[in-house]
Amino acid sequence: MRSLEDSVVTAGRRTQAQRRAETREALIEATIQAIVEKGHAGVTVNEVCRRAGVSHGGLFGRFDSLFDLVAAAAAEVGRRQIDGFVAKVAALPDRRDIDAVLAIWLDAARDPINTVWLELTIAARTDAQLRERLSVVRDEYAAAMMADGGLAATRGLPPAQSVALGSIVIFCFDGFAIHTGTFPQPELDALRLEAMTEMVRMYLKAHLVND
Repeated sequence: MRSLEDSVVTAGRRTQAQRRAETREALIEATIQAIVEKGHAGVTVNEVCRRAGVSHGGLFGRFDSLFDLVAAAAAEVGRRQIDGFVAKVAALPDRRDIDAVLAIWLDAARDPINTVWLELTIAARTDAQLRERLSVVRDEYAAAMMADGGLAATRGLPPAQSVALGSIVIFCFDGFAIHTGTFPQPELDALRLEAMTEMVRMYLKAHLVND
């Protein structure tokens, strides 16, 4: 039978673990917001610690390096994007509705949190270590987006073609987010989405294998 003292010690340990987890979450959130507002180059130990209200020792007690913290932030962004996208698609009356799914996909690309992914993707072009870490997150993100209704209407396509079409949509919408974030043209937004939707429809009409 456990003594009261043992119970108190266990509760204390649990509380300490919770505090560590909360600090870790605060550091990741601070990193995400720093990247959104200042870009990848603006993410420093001082900046992240200031935003999170954590000391340098607190940061390095939970992450081996700033790089590891940035990689954890990228993984968290991927998780949030996947969860949000899947929930919205699951709520659709028809998950094969191309217009509705592409509109949700575009909203995901234009979400401010996706700025983190875009910033890190550009930085990874010349950073092999970052590129290696992001590739894991990218593969998980792409697989989840396709598997959980990213383009349910493509399921009659051969797998390689379905993945190719889905990746083209991601690339186009990410590019859209980059350019409209810098040079917004809201009067063209609906027309651009309409054009993408029509191109996807035409591709499916030409290549879809009947069930």
